[in-house]
Amino acid sequence: MKVLTPTTVDPWTSSEIQKAQLEDPTIKPIPEKKLNSADRPSWQEIAPESPSTKRFWALWDSLHLKDGVLYRNASGGHFGVMKILSKTPERFYSDRHRVGIKKWCRECHARGARKGPKTRTKGRLQGYNVGPSFERMVLEILGPFPVTTKDN
Repeated sequence: MKVLTPTTVDPWTSSEIQKAQLEDPTIKPIPEKKLNSADRPSWQEIAPESPSTKRFWALWDSLHLKDGVLYRNASGGHFGVMKILSKTPERFYSDRHRVGIKKWCRECHARGARKGPKTRTKGRLQGYNVGPSFERMVLEILGPFPVTTKDN
């Protein structure tokens, strides 16, 4: 991961990113349509486009233009400690972020309210009256299964 310091310069300026986006045939239709209207284009308008362009169309509400460059809003959410720790180096530089992330996840009230209590209640064991042999049988019928390349 390259960390930008005051002495290094980011080689990607807004105009270079905008130019690259407009040269990419999968991205180009989205900023053009966003410039024309804030409303999502109809499916009929987007249907002839590539599958990649259709994926961008599906993200319409989370995409926005700033200085002619298409950005995707950062997604919010309450991920677990491990997922946040794995994603953090992609976006930020910090040599002591692990402790802060663990503390933040532990203290997050919204996540705790959504997840509920940590312990799960267990159902009571119940007796089952056993009758004579073969009184109750279960039969599972499956197949036919496709043959694999190794004839399994």
